[in-house]
Amino acid sequence: MTRKSLQLLLVFLLLFPAVMKAQDSITIDDEQAQALEYYIQGINDFENQDYELALDKLTAAHLKLSDHAGVNYALSDVYLETGDYTNAAYYGQIAADLEPENKWYHLHLARVYDQSGRNEQAVNSLKKILEYHPNDIDVLYRLATNYTDIGELEKSNEMLDQILELRGNTFEIHLAKFQNYNALNQTENALEELHNMRELHPGNLSTLHTISQFYLELDREEEAKEVLFEARNRNPNDTNTLILLAEIFINNNEWEELGDTFVMMMKNPMINPPQKMELVRFMMVKYQNEPEQDVLEQQVQKVIETLGEEEPDYAPAQLVSADYYLQQNDMENALINLERATEINPEQAEAWAQRIQILFSLGRYGEVINLSQEANEHAPDNAFIQFFTGTSFMFEGQHEQAETWLENATMAPSRREFRSAIYGTLGDVKQQLDKWQETVDAYERALRLDSENYTAMNNYAYYLSVREENLEKALELATKAVGSDPQNPSFLDTLGWVYFQMENYSQAQNYIQQSIDSGDASAEVFEHMGDVHEALGNDEQAREWWQKALEDDPGRTHLNEKLEQI
Repeated sequence: MTRKSLQLLLVFLLLFPAVMKAQDSITIDDEQAQALEYYIQGINDFENQDYELALDKLTAAHLKLSDHAGVNYALSDVYLETGDYTNAAYYGQIAADLEPENKWYHLHLARVYDQSGRNEQAVNSLKKILEYHPNDIDVLYRLATNYTDIGELEKSNEMLDQILELRGNTFEIHLAKFQNYNALNQTENALEELHNMRELHPGNLSTLHTISQFYLELDREEEAKEVLFEARNRNPNDTNTLILLAEIFINNNEWEELGDTFVMMMKNPMINPPQKMELVRFMMVKYQNEPEQDVLEQQVQKVIETLGEEEPDYAPAQLVSADYYLQQNDMENALINLERATEINPEQAEAWAQRIQILFSLGRYGEVINLSQEANEHAPDNAFIQFFTGTSFMFEGQHEQAETWLENATMAPSRREFRSAIYGTLGDVKQQLDKWQETVDAYERALRLDSENYTAMNNYAYYLSVREENLEKALELATKAVGSDPQNPSFLDTLGWVYFQMENYSQAQNYIQQSIDSGDASAEVFEHMGDVHEALGNDEQAREWWQKALEDDPGRTHLNEKLEQI
């Protein structure tokens, strides 16, 4: 039997003798025995959640003992469980009327009214209890809550004041009064309650946090900050305090204070490294959104430097620092962080790939090559590492090694566009190795993977024109490349050279001149212009352009022979 069922039974047994008074003992004893049997069976059915049987038995008991408060109370309880609030209220009211001094009957009736949305009646039931038990704190608190629910906030506070008189100052009661005053827009009274709450728990950080948030609700930001500063002084390493302060600094664009707060977080051993990284990323995003804030930039750098110092053995911290320096175009510091990341965790493929890529972008091809074996060992099948290594070998004139690395890169997992770039570069290398069919295959694969790989398109067109092979295709490819980037000097020169090979010298001169006018033309473009003038019969101008090409690139010694022939 559950505790509640036992209570119902005790209620009946305790009140049972009263029913016997002034009655015929033999007849009443039989009726009472039968009623008691129904009552007990009803309680057991109720406990077993067989509410229909419980109602049958308790109704039978009620027929014999309709004036019994306990039976009416039990019936009300069953009806409440079945959601029949009308009957629950009816029998509950009978029980409360029969024994108006019984606190529990009125509490039950208040519960029925609460659940059925009859808040006013619930209040009346609770007030009835106070007529007999005026100092019952639980009832006073429940009545205060009900007053709040129906919007009678001042009456709620009256109940709360009675509780304070009976119990003395209590944080929860002052909190409830604050919430009522706040809802009533009685700012000064609300502030007084905050003051009371703070005095009750002066050293409790959680209390200080709560109070600071309420100050913010009242638009009293300075008081909120002052409370949080007190919390920070009590425990400089408390994460919640620092986060709440940070939110205020962010809202006011107080970047220096925010930076100082985040630095404290970086130094806080209670905050784990991943959490610190999230804070740093947050500041980096803020800076990206407001790059004109010089103070914010300085604070971001300070926070990142602190993170690196405090977490020197946490590779992701080094990576996030590297990301920041990359955004600042500070490649040297980015390389330092990436090198540290690979030392901490040699299997960090992302760090190896970024190191290789940065070195390549700086034109430090020898360093890429020197690092490539170690990088490939720890991060095998990384298309980025293999591609930039192979391209570095190509720029260093080591085409056989370039071919090996680039062919490996084509087999490593990568996105479609990047694989196209790999095949395009492999085509360039194959051409240098005089493997023409393999060159064609590589370029064709590159363009199948990405029909907008205009670099591969341009180079393919150029080598077709050099070989004077399939010039119509070369013209189509070169035209598309120029259409994608009309100012690209390399693309313009290729299209001009295709026209040259097709003996359309006016168009050749037009596009090659555009390449020169871009200001970024190479010695090869100057040589091509010389060839165009030679074909047009302008020997003196041809000589001038060849001479210019030779001066620009003394390694083009074959131009001496051209100069001697004119």
